[in-house]
Formats: sequence, structure tokens, C-alpha cells
Amino acid sequence: MPSSRPNTIPIVINVLRQLKPQSILDVGVGFGKWGHLFREYTDILEAERDPARYRRENWRVRIDGIEGHTAYLTEMHRFLYNQIHVGDASTLMKTLPHYDLIFLGDIIEHFEKAVGMELLRDAVAHANKAVVVSTPKFETEQEDLCGNELERHRSLWSVKDFNAFSAAQVTTVDDATLLAVIAKPDIPEFELKPPRQPPPAAMMRYFRARKEITELVSKDVPFVLVDEEHIRSMLPHTHALPFLEKDGQYWGPPRDDTTAIGELQRMRQTGARFIVFIWSTLWWLKHYAAFERHLRTRFDCVREDDDVVIFDLASERQRAD
Repeated sequence: MPSSRPNTIPIVINVLRQLKPQSILDVGVGFGKWGHLFREYTDILEAERDPARYRRENWRVRIDGIEGHTAYLTEMHRFLYNQIHVGDASTLMKTLPHYDLIFLGDIIEHFEKAVGMELLRDAVAHANKAVVVSTPKFETEQEDLCGNELERHRSLWSVKDFNAFSAAQVTTVDDATLLAVIAKPDIPEFELKPPRQPPPAAMMRYFRARKEITELVSKDVPFVLVDEEHIRSMLPHTHALPFLEKDGQYWGPPRDDTTAIGELQRMRQTGARFIVFIWSTLWWLKHYAAFERHLRTRFDCVREDDDVVIFDLASERQRAD
């Protein structure tokens, strides 16, 4: 049917927010629910910091779709999506460009297994970062719906099918739906859980950290923020850089001290003025002992309390680690 089960929404959106794609392909757009959600949690969410992004002409994330049944498409779809390709997804996928994220939401079961597996392989080949798939865990015996023979279920998928891809993470949602994420090499593992709201005490500490950062770091000054993406979206700063960082996106904790030191040096060379740790990442300063020693012996610590630790990267002192 042109809709799908709502139980996967929290996890898929959590994956989306971890991935931060700049381009998305929604395979089988149907009613367009995922187009709404993907647009909301990319451009519209960013409008909190950049109000201009609320307007369509300022959207920066490309969201395309594939749909095989033209009767589903409306002006709503044409507003939300940049482009919708009409036709057989198993054929079209081979002709399309690469996307950061390719989403197959309750679509792969509509293909015979061999065709669906080829579609999945093509999707992985065309994804820069990851492919996300949801599909029923049990046989539904769904036939034609809404005057559309493409709605018929033609295959049943298992964890084993997705584990054929070495980087696949698979979870079961509400004992009824399989959700698989197939990531490309070097993409950190995803948290396949609904996003969690911090308890009130933690939120108060995040707000205190935000207040201190806002007071000490000018809004237009580039700086490195070690927050594991807890408060970066809450800051008014235009150049708060995640750490580790790749193409402006959070790339997970460093593998080791050498990686951390090297990446910090790279970011200093591109203009980062401070490095800021918040209370929930102060464990880094114990876990990456050589990295902490590098910071304390080379740079002035301009604030250190229970909520933030801030080093001035412009104050480098030439000392041996």
C-alpha cells in the first residue's frame, strides 16, 4: 500500500540524524511520508539555526524518489522532492547517480527475491554512505491494493539475506519488521534505537554548557566541539565543528590518540580557534591520555569546570609531549 508501518519511524530518523546525508533517494515514495520526514529532519531542522532554510529555495539536501505508480503522485510530492523518477526501481536504480543515503522502506518485498537482491546490490553500489531497508519479518500475503498490482508482496526477507553484506546491521522492530542498515566502508556503526531524551538533570547541564560556550566563544569563530552531537544543534554558532569531522559531519570518536592529535592539527590549520569539551565528553580526557597531555602542554586552558573544558588553540606553546 502507499503507506507503511509507523513503528520504524523513530529508528530510521535516528539513523538519518547520525548519518547527516546531503542527498537521499527514497525508493517507492507512495504517499510521501518519508519525503516529509526526511525533509523535516534535514533542512527544516537546520532552520532552527539558519531560518532561511525553512524556505524551499534555500533547501540544501537533495531528496529524490522513485515511484512505479503515477496515480500516487501529487503536488505535495513535487514540493517535497527535488525529482521523482517514474518507473521500475530495479531498472532505474542502475541509471541514477550516487546518493549519501538510499532508503528502501517496505518496498523490497514487492520484488521476486532474485530481482530484489539485485536491486539491493545496486543500491549499495550507488550509496555514498548507507542503504536503509525495512521489510515485514513474516509473510503478509498482501495482494494488489489501491488499483496497483505493484502492491503485491512477492518475497519474504530474513536476517540471513541482509547478512550477505559484510557491513549490515539488522534489528527487529516490534517483533514484526526487519530494519537493516548497510553502511559503506569507514562509516561508523549506527545506534539502531529510537532517539532518547536526556533526563531533566542532564538537560540542565547541557543548557549550562551551552551558556558558557556562548559567553566564551564568539558566534562567528570556528571551533572544535567535542559533544558527540548532544548540543551542537542547540548552539547559535555558525562554525561549531564536530570531532571527529568529515565534510562537516560527525564521524565518531577517534580510533586512538594519534588520530585525535592528527585530526586536531588538521582542523587548526583550517582555522579552528578553540577545542571545547562538554561534561558528557570529559571522559575523553582520561581515555585519550596522550591527547590530553598534548592539549595541556601546548595550549592554554581558558575554562575548566564541571560543565565545560575549553582550550585556546591559538596559544600554542612549543613543548614536547
